[in-house]
Amino acid sequence: MIQRSYSSPSCTLLIEGISTGGDVLSILTSFACRFSHETEPVVGGLDLLSALVKVVGAYAQALKSNTLVAIPEKQVRLDPEGKHLHLLSVLLNEADAHSPKQLQIKLNTIQLFDLMESLDRLCCDPTTLPDLKLVTQISDYRSQSQLNSQAIPAIAGVISLAIAATVLYFIPIPKPQPKPAQTVPVPTKPLPKVSTPPIPSASPESSPIPSASPN
Repeated sequence: MIQRSYSSPSCTLLIEGISTGGDVLSILTSFACRFSHETEPVVGGLDLLSALVKVVGAYAQALKSNTLVAIPEKQVRLDPEGKHLHLLSVLLNEADAHSPKQLQIKLNTIQLFDLMESLDRLCCDPTTLPDLKLVTQISDYRSQSQLNSQAIPAIAGVISLAIAATVLYFIPIPKPQPKPAQTVPVPTKPLPKVSTPPIPSASPESSPIPSASPN
């Protein structure tokens, strides 16, 4: 069994686990987070520790950007209470449906950053749970967390837009039809008139005199 301790003025984080090789604590068996102003520690396994690391890191980043917002993650939740107090809520014994227990600890800003420092030292230690990473950007927390109900409509709209764009991509673009050539009117010449000779009219004077019969 390997034990590691990460202490700050108001918070002590104790890690227990085993190694699969060398001196690296790679498998967590349990952890305990004790605060100097609280008698009961936060105790649990890897899932609870991962949620605590994620929530505290995201909450601290939001606090640095002057944003007071609740950060929930599985069994852990941090809520602002005024400007200088923060309520840490931890659901213990979640696996036991008959006796779940919620532990609530009020932290001032100094105690909150002491907790942040202890978790930061743990995450920066390459010999203890090297896969555990601290949230350093609020966007990292949002990308890792489960989608809440308010985010679903906006993301659904983005997905619909992407689907529509994909469908339009595969529809062939109609080629422009060439405009019909405009016919230029050609002036036509009138046909030449055919002159016909006048037919002489028959008059009594001009009628031939019949010749006399020999009889």
